Amino acid sequence: MGVSAVGQSGLRPRTMRLLFVLAWGVLILMVYFIAPPVVPGLQQAAEDKCNVMNGGNYRSFKLEWVLPQPPNWDKPHWLCKDRRDLDKPGVSFGWWVNPFKDYKEYPEV
Repeated sequence: MGVSAVGQSGLRPRTMRLLFVLAWGVLILMVYFIAPPVVPGLQQAAEDKCNVMNGGNYRSFKLEWVLPQPPNWDKPHWLCKDRRDLDKPGVSFGWWVNPFKDYKEYPEV
C-alpha cells in the first residue's frame, strides 16, 4: 500500500505541480500589470521624474499608469503629461522608473 504525500484529496503530484506553476504565472502577470502604481517607491519616483520634467511645482503635471487597451495594445507604462497643454502627447517613462535616483537633485531626466 502506497503513502500519499498530498493526503486523501485525490490530487496527483502532477496536478499539484500544475497548480503551483499556474499560481506563479498569475502572480507574475499581476506584478507586471499592477505592481508599479501600487508600490510606493516606484510611484513616487515616477511622480518626481514627471514633476521635474514639467516645471517642478507639482501642479503642472498629470501622471497615469497606462494598461494595454484594444486599439494599440501597448505595454503597460507610465505616461506623463503637461497639464498646461493636455492636447500634446505625453512622455512615456516605460514600465520601470528608477526609485533609487533622486530626480530632484539631478534634474537631467
